[in-house]
Amino acid sequence: MKEKLAPIHFMQHNRIRIQENLEIFLIDMFSLEDLDRDLISLHGERTNDEPLENQIDHDNIHGWLESHVAGSEKRLAALSRKIVETSDVEALTLAYAEYGRKVGESLKGDIQFTNGQELYGYLNALLLDGMPCDKISVLVESDESHLIWHNVRDIHGSYYEEQGLEANLFYMLRQAFMKSFLKTMGNISFNLDVTSDAIVNKVSF
Repeated sequence: MKEKLAPIHFMQHNRIRIQENLEIFLIDMFSLEDLDRDLISLHGERTNDEPLENQIDHDNIHGWLESHVAGSEKRLAALSRKIVETSDVEALTLAYAEYGRKVGESLKGDIQFTNGQELYGYLNALLLDGMPCDKISVLVESDESHLIWHNVRDIHGSYYEEQGLEANLFYMLRQAFMKSFLKTMGNISFNLDVTSDAIVNKVSF
């Protein structure tokens, strides 16, 4: 029986597309087209520009989305390893910051908020942290000038460890992206702290 698409599926597809566009950004910046072809063969194709309803497997909506999440995570970790090997971590971090700036510029006119909870809604629709059913992101505090949310467990680090990289590299790169993205959106500050209990995300505005 064919499954019915719901708003959460379109949101998840948008998150996947933003991360896949990060892959493309890094491939172009560091001339990694040959590696990209190998990674596509290993981990599958990216989604395309067609409307979601025209490309998704309607008999297995969850499985289709989940496979594209995993494929993007694996490709991104492998691209990160190659960039660290041929350039360095600083070059990769700067690239993430530049991508954050570009995404911020593209969304600046569309995001309007008056408090932390409203901003969290926008950010939650942007950041790819597993599948919605994983319930990774949890709002902790919000008011008219700040926002705190937790990622309750690390679902990214293992992809980087498989590439011989430190698990925390992902969060260093996430922080570079978010700092630049939010600064571009309106000089909003961001800090990320990896603790034993959670990944703590703090925003002040």
